[in-house]
Amino acid sequence: MQKIYRLTLNGSFKYIYRHGTSVSTKLLILYKVPAHHIKVGISVGKKVGNSVKRSLVKRRIRESFRLLIPKISPKYNFVIVALPACSEATFAQINSDMLYLLKKSGVLLEQ
Repeated sequence: MQKIYRLTLNGSFKYIYRHGTSVSTKLLILYKVPAHHIKVGISVGKKVGNSVKRSLVKRRIRESFRLLIPKISPKYNFVIVALPACSEATFAQINSDMLYLLKKSGVLLEQ
């Protein structure tokens, strides 16, 4: 995913946690808040696993979101939180959950 889509500041994460709306599945939680440009932050805690597992989960989530960027309304910022069950999930499962969360939150563009 390109740098222009990344959310990096801790304050941005806190703002989205406090003011955003959330939807969840057993693998992921998606927080969204209205914004001018699309940006995404990914949070993977230590309960998911060791550093190797956490990095793998982050890469899979990042790639799944990257593939869906053209279908997403550019007026939101997102934070995606990986739950512990995500460490055992395949890319296809993460991708289907991501698509489901984006549909459920109403940010997918009609095509």
